[in-house]
Amino acid sequence: MRRGFSLLELAIAVVLVGLLGALTFPRVAVQLDRMAVRRAAGEAWSFYQAARFSAIVHGATVRVQFRPDTLIAVFELSPDSVFLARPGPAADGVELLGTKLVTRLRADGLGAGAANLTLTFRRGSYQEKLTLSRLGRMKRWPHP
Repeated sequence: MRRGFSLLELAIAVVLVGLLGALTFPRVAVQLDRMAVRRAAGEAWSFYQAARFSAIVHGATVRVQFRPDTLIAVFELSPDSVFLARPGPAADGVELLGTKLVTRLRADGLGAGAANLTLTFRRGSYQEKLTLSRLGRMKRWPHP
């Protein structure tokens, strides 16, 4: 009676596992890119909403800066008054592109000087866009 596997059987098993891994890796990579982009866009969206709410509650103008490494919200009238800061999309390996990366929110929550600002979040082949309207509302555009 024989025990164990022969070298040929082990080699065939390793080759089959390698082929299955090679076939599934591209799909997994696309899903990882999708999750990272969705997370980065969601973080930027929630950050903007928190800054907008703070402008309304405090009755002050707020400057919002979208940087690849950090997202920063500052009360304009007070020097060095950063009240909200979070890591940017670069922390997840996501590229941030935009028509304008700085916007202002008036005390009533309306945008000032950022009509139709668009932020694009991209990693690999997946991307999402956030668009800011003149009224200070932000809309999320998922990749088709």
